[in-house]
Amino acid sequence: MEALGGCREFGLHLYYQDGRLSGVAVDALRGPQVTAEGTGLVGRVPSVLEQWMVERAEILPDELAYMSAGVPASASLGVVINVQREGDRLLTRPVFYPAEALDDLPHWLPWRAWQIHD
Repeated sequence: MEALGGCREFGLHLYYQDGRLSGVAVDALRGPQVTAEGTGLVGRVPSVLEQWMVERAEILPDELAYMSAGVPASASLGVVINVQREGDRLLTRPVFYPAEALDDLPHWLPWRAWQIHD
């Protein structure tokens, strides 16, 4: 597993396994805004985005899961809404993953992908 550093200037952290893209994390402060169903996923207040995910889960069965520390994940979107620290605030830092990662999501990407970054 390795991260491609060349996209960090754009706020993207790319992770590879066996030469294939296996995940993308979007920096909450420098990354591009990514939207799903018209909702921005990057640099948001975590509780607001989690509520949006809870409301989606009322319609979609088996949609919402929680990783360690209560970090929400959406199965249909293939995203974990991780957080990133900005001073004394936390902002959303989405981590996208492929469907095959669902069996062992916490171990699919390296530990640093799940860290709270400054």
